[in-house]
Amino acid sequence: MKSTPYVVATLVMTMIAAGTIGAGKSAAQTETGAEGGMMPTPARYAIGHSAGLEEASRQLAEQGFEVIGYEAEGRRIEVTGLTATGHCLELKFHPSSGKETSRKRTDDCSPRRAE
Repeated sequence: MKSTPYVVATLVMTMIAAGTIGAGKSAAQTETGAEGGMMPTPARYAIGHSAGLEEASRQLAEQGFEVIGYEAEGRRIEVTGLTATGHCLELKFHPSSGKETSRKRTDDCSPRRAE
């Protein structure tokens, strides 16, 4: 069959075209997405020095994080909640500096009793 190179070229061009159809910017990358109230998740959260539940909740809310659970035990503060993009995270903070020491995604964003 003499038309084989044309068929192959057509298939390759179709695959390239199909790959570029969905390659536009996402809503978060466009100006309208940024204006729509989407707050990016910061690289690190901070709650301030020796923050209690109210102060930590206020500081995190300003950074786009909704606190669902708070636990302070000895040398760690653990906060569970939702980011501005709807991801459930468990954050751990240093108790005296208030700086984030670790984070991990979790599925448990059901309300817990604050301690």
